[in-house]
Amino acid sequence: MARNHKYSYRIIIIVTTIVVVFGIAIVFLPKSSSTNDIFLIPEGYEGDIQVNYNVAGAPKLEMEGKFDVIPLRADGTYDTSTPDMEYGLVTDQYYYVDQNGRRTPIDHSCIHVKGNGTSEVGSIITKHQYLEVTRTKCGSWGTL
Repeated sequence: MARNHKYSYRIIIIVTTIVVVFGIAIVFLPKSSSTNDIFLIPEGYEGDIQVNYNVAGAPKLEMEGKFDVIPLRADGTYDTSTPDMEYGLVTDQYYYVDQNGRRTPIDHSCIHVKGNGTSEVGSIITKHQYLEVTRTKCGSWGTL
């Protein structure tokens, strides 16, 4: 009988150890994240896109489902007071938008993600997201 208790304690210790290790892993392992942005690009626009984050007085990004909506101006820029962009798996969607608000999806081969950057004025740090869109040279980024 004492021998059965010895095995029961070992099983309890093993199960408890497994539960604790999984609990620690769930808390401390990085969470999977994604960018989830919808870029609304003026119909016919071709060229550089710049989104500026943490801009005082600018509107916060609006949400459409789980996506942030970025309605670009005619010059391909947008300012938001949202402090930072999202990072992770790029799940962004790109649309041309006509004057009536109708959206036309843009093929991902027509979008070139150029990177991110920051600038600082005093203690204010502004983050920047850079992309490029083309209508005529999709997939041929070496020749733009």
